[in-house]
Amino acid sequence: MGAPSLWNRLAGDLPPLHAPFLPPEQGPPSPGRARAMALALAYNGAGFAGWQIQARGRTIQGQVERELSRLCGHAVRLWAAGRTDAGVHAFGQVASFQTDSRLEEGRMAQALAAMLPPDIWLRRLGRAPEGFHARFDAAGKTYEYYLWPKARPGVFLDGLCWPLACDLDMEAMARGAAFLLGEVDLAAFAAHSSEVEGPTVRRISEATVTPAEGGMILVRLSGSGFLRHVVRNVVGTLTQIGQHRLEPEAVGRMLAAGRRIYPGPKAPPGGLYLGQIYY
Repeated sequence: MGAPSLWNRLAGDLPPLHAPFLPPEQGPPSPGRARAMALALAYNGAGFAGWQIQARGRTIQGQVERELSRLCGHAVRLWAAGRTDAGVHAFGQVASFQTDSRLEEGRMAQALAAMLPPDIWLRRLGRAPEGFHARFDAAGKTYEYYLWPKARPGVFLDGLCWPLACDLDMEAMARGAAFLLGEVDLAAFAAHSSEVEGPTVRRISEATVTPAEGGMILVRLSGSGFLRHVVRNVVGTLTQIGQHRLEPEAVGRMLAAGRRIYPGPKAPPGGLYLGQIYY
């Protein structure tokens, strides 16, 4: 089975959700009882300064929290499974929150979907197990990155993939990506070391480079977690391998060294999609 095409993804053929939604409640919730809730979102990140609320700039968290707070009648704080950067998109972002609102979850979902802007789509909203936390309970994530080698003029795809004028050797890129599999220290591909806090070792279960419909290439990475900018830095390195500027073994050497001894471009945010969160 071939890789999912960007065209199908953008048309709504999205990856399945794995969030632990509970069956819908029968009737309104009991008064004074806080409920653990979860929601799943797809969004186009081009018009946002990222997920997390900031002093300046429009954010996904800020937009959704504002509308949820209006619906619930109290301030709502969202906890997301992952913080996407400015310009990064999502097919299946998951977030959790608590509310003591008596608004029935079906009506809450319907109203929130109508209140959100066109670049944020509510895929699902409902009850979650007591104590559920979208970030801390997540067991893994999948990211999808779309490259367009030998790109034809396509201004309407700006910010949705990474168009490249050159051809790319997918076989060489796949050999380079394979070095990421298993328990690996991702420090070499993370943001500047001063921004990295805590352990840098993650378990990577999938690192594939496959053709997608329309002449595109899909880089798909799944793992227990990722440090900031790792996926974009990995993709940037893989494009260097695809252009035969680096050998596939360069990925292994950088992982062992713990730093990017072969500096290269960081892939732009527009081709990156947070695909799935696993629980």
